[in-house]
Amino acid sequence: MGLDVVTTPAQTSPAPVLGPGSGALDRGLAILTHLTRVRSCTTPELADALGLSRSTTYRLVERLRDSGWLVDEPSGHVRLGPAAARLASAAVASTSLKDAAIPALRALLTATQETVSLAVPNELSMVFVHRERGPRPVGVSAELGTSRPLHCTSVGRAYLAALPPVQCENVLDALIQSPQSPVDESSIDALRDEIERTRQRGWSQDAREFDPSSSCCGAAVFDHTGQPIAAISVAGVAERMENILDEIGPMVRATAAEISATLGYVDAH
Repeated sequence: MGLDVVTTPAQTSPAPVLGPGSGALDRGLAILTHLTRVRSCTTPELADALGLSRSTTYRLVERLRDSGWLVDEPSGHVRLGPAAARLASAAVASTSLKDAAIPALRALLTATQETVSLAVPNELSMVFVHRERGPRPVGVSAELGTSRPLHCTSVGRAYLAALPPVQCENVLDALIQSPQSPVDESSIDALRDEIERTRQRGWSQDAREFDPSSSCCGAAVFDHTGQPIAAISVAGVAERMENILDEIGPMVRATAAEISATLGYVDAH
């Protein structure tokens, strides 16, 4: 069963909310969190975004700058500094893909009661590295190590849709040229259309296309560099799943975003 990879439409992230009892640590962390989203801004812009007085913001920025958490740009903006980079690097190094994915996938299994999977790319296919079967009496098997083609599965389509456009086209060309792939010049436009639909809604689907007895939906997982490195999916018996794909898809998308954030991915939008 396939997992479709889909990137979610860009959404604007709100600034952190500071309560009336917020202390200096809360405010400093809010500044750092806001800068992970906007990359750089002026100190007055920070004050306005976080609802702080300018005098307080200037004082906090100065302390964070002195400690290496912030640096100045020639434009007068501030951005995250070397101390933040060291912390991010240590966090990324200590978190593996499966460590990040399994708790979120188990929560998704509980919510959907269907089989959940994690797959990674391997040439022109996706390989399942973690699967857990849902508790329903009739469900989809959860065999590890099996591979699924990119073109007709939810994990494969999700991964393709998450790739940068040039990289995606290179993979599509390889699918056309591969003697093991059924994709050819007559079917590639339909695949491109499906990839675009996946990008637009933020999740992919496989409605009985790989296996006529099952349907599934998926979404891509990104690492701290913004590169898609995996895809997750929810799969179930087609008669049960095909009418609720529009409900399950956004849940899969949200879970993939949660896993990506744990791996250090920050949506620049």
